[in-house]
Amino acid sequence: MKPLIVTAALVRHEGRILITRRPDGKAHGGKWEFPGGKLEDDESPQDCLKRELHEELALQVEVGDIFTVVYHRYPPGAILLLVYNCRPLSLRMEDIEVSAHAWVTPEELSGYEFPEADDVIVARLQHE
Repeated sequence: MKPLIVTAALVRHEGRILITRRPDGKAHGGKWEFPGGKLEDDESPQDCLKRELHEELALQVEVGDIFTVVYHRYPPGAILLLVYNCRPLSLRMEDIEVSAHAWVTPEELSGYEFPEADDVIVARLQHE
């Protein structure tokens, strides 16, 4: 079975990184993550990120180069997580499809609980 392709945005501003909290009742509810979502048919990863960040946070971003790619197998199935560096075009946002958002330093990331697939991203950010 092919892995599900998922995108994530590494949105940075003044040394901080944007993270969002998943709503309770969803898979990994209550955990923090890098915003993004599932790739739709005939959609590029960059377009997916722009759409997802707009839907979840009303946030406009410029998608840059790829930061890393993570393959992880969860019990329901595998995912291929494409993580892109992104620049916010505005800092104005609202929590639409997320329960909260936060701007944190790489050192502060260890104080938040993330889904297992994000652990690789957190580790890399803390060792930059």
